[in-house]
Amino acid sequence: MSYQIVTDATADMDYSLLDAHVIPMKVYMNQKEFLYGPDGNISVKTFYEALREGTIATTSQITPFEFNYVFEKYMAGGKDVLYLAFSSGMSGTYQNALLSAIELMKEYPQRRIICVDTLSASVKEGYLVYEAVKRKKEGMKIDDLANWVMGKRVKIHNRFIVDDLETLKRGGRISKVTALTGMALQIKPILEINEEGNLKLIRKYRGRKNSIRALFYYYQEKKGKHQGDTVRVGHGDCIDDAIMLSGYIHEKFPNTSIIITPVGPVIGAHTGPGMLSIAFNCGLGYV
Repeated sequence: MSYQIVTDATADMDYSLLDAHVIPMKVYMNQKEFLYGPDGNISVKTFYEALREGTIATTSQITPFEFNYVFEKYMAGGKDVLYLAFSSGMSGTYQNALLSAIELMKEYPQRRIICVDTLSASVKEGYLVYEAVKRKKEGMKIDDLANWVMGKRVKIHNRFIVDDLETLKRGGRISKVTALTGMALQIKPILEINEEGNLKLIRKYRGRKNSIRALFYYYQEKKGKHQGDTVRVGHGDCIDDAIMLSGYIHEKFPNTSIIITPVGPVIGAHTGPGMLSIAFNCGLGYV
């Protein structure tokens, strides 16, 4: 049975390269609404320029009504839907998709919508979507692919650093005192998305270069003797740092394939300019 993969704009990747429907998401700046994603009206560059000028950005979930519009288009055309969602640990978007699926499957009893919580965001989520699309092209059936994603979602290695502690403070991730102290001492935290899909603070480093090197050492440790993996490096308008991290990796592991991807406004609203992320798989049967 034919089916369509659907995801959301938090899955930072080159959307034009994938046979997946990417639902744009809303970003608000200075009380004005913007849409980020395919056919959106705000670019990554414009967004981060605004943040650096002091603009505060907020985001909102995809509503059940918006899911209905996308899902029903495929169901009415005779396709099932596999939705790969932004982590439920960070947003209610997944729950809204479930509400939409329940409603629409009553209207289209011959069609199915399978919603999978990727427990991921940004380049980690994009990694899963990219690999899922490859397997769909290879002929994997919808149930098998949904199970594959659920089995692999906690096995992609992912960590990231943030440069803007004020953004984390505003989002309630750290206290005001911690933010002020950290900025004064040039403290750069390293975080990851844990197996529940929530953010977890791993360690703090002093200085930007030390934290970038820490991402490389993390990759080196996890890679071990495995070969043939692809690394995705995401950056919040800090391409030079992304190139620096990629250089560390290529110097030690010259055969590694590295894809550098901008981190979009939906994630960037919560991590700020200077966010640098790495996502990769080593010897776990992805490729």
